[in-house]
Amino acid sequence: MKINNIWMRLIIFAATNNLMISFASSEEIALGSVQAPITLIEYGSLTCSNCIKFHEYVLPRVKKNYIDTGTVRFIYRHFPTSEAAIQGAVAAQCAGEKYYEMLDELYSSVVGWYKAENMDSIFVRKATSLGLNSEVFRSCISDGESLDDVVSQQQSARKDFNVTVTPTFVINGKIVHGKKSFSEMKNLINEAHSKNITND
Repeated sequence: MKINNIWMRLIIFAATNNLMISFASSEEIALGSVQAPITLIEYGSLTCSNCIKFHEYVLPRVKKNYIDTGTVRFIYRHFPTSEAAIQGAVAAQCAGEKYYEMLDELYSSVVGWYKAENMDSIFVRKATSLGLNSEVFRSCISDGESLDDVVSQQQSARKDFNVTVTPTFVINGKIVHGKKSFSEMKNLINEAHSKNITND
């Protein structure tokens, strides 16, 4: 990815933009039913060790028990904590409808790409394996628009939810920071579900 001084670009974008995307919409790419009573948002970084563990060990169980059963709608938003995570986030954004498949690919193989000299070639291979057009994908990761989208997610996270660490979860509006086991996530989901039933 040919981005000069990527951290400076983040600072400039933050100073000149005020995009609001913190509240989940029906158009946002998500896993699960838009009518699910619980919305679980994760702000994650692709090179964050606790995020990697969450996606490897916890999210699959959340998906099986809550997302696939219609209880939870899951949304992943980017909060990159390294330059490699920024570039991976852009690659995920450029995957379009294959967004979550690309996230799975990137999280499961992070050791193979985060220090690579040419990340773009790795990302293109992954995109192709997912059935994406390699030229369209390559153009997307180079044009800067997806980077702006990633940065806007990060800046909105700071402003609206005071996100400073990854992972940070927002569960029906409740903000929860840091590493979570499946048991802890189960309790948080059940608590949100109970409150939802009480409010109905």
